[in-house]
Amino acid sequence: MAGEVPNPYKSAVGRALGTVRGQATSASSALDGAKKAFAAGAWTGGTSDAFSADLTGRAGTAKAGADACVTELETIYNKEPDKVEPDAWQIHWHNL
Repeated sequence: MAGEVPNPYKSAVGRALGTVRGQATSASSALDGAKKAFAAGAWTGGTSDAFSADLTGRAGTAKAGADACVTELETIYNKEPDKVEPDAWQIHWHNL
C-alpha cells in the first residue's frame, strides 16, 4: 500500500509490553514470601487464619489484575495495523 508509514502507536505499545510483562510478574509474585511464611507456620492461632485467607485472596487479585493488564495491552497491539496513512490518528496519538 503506497503512502503508508510505520504505525508509531503500535511500536510504542509493543515497547511497553516488555515493561508491563515484567511488572505483571512482580505484582503476581509480590506476596509469595508472605504466603510461604504462613505455609511454614510463621504465625498460628488468633486471627492468623483470617489474615492468611485474606492474603491468599489479595495475592489472587493481584495476579488476576496483572494478567488482565498484559492481556489488554497484547490485544491492543495485535489489533493495530503495522502501517497507517500519514494522517491517521496513530501518527499523532501522543497528542490526543
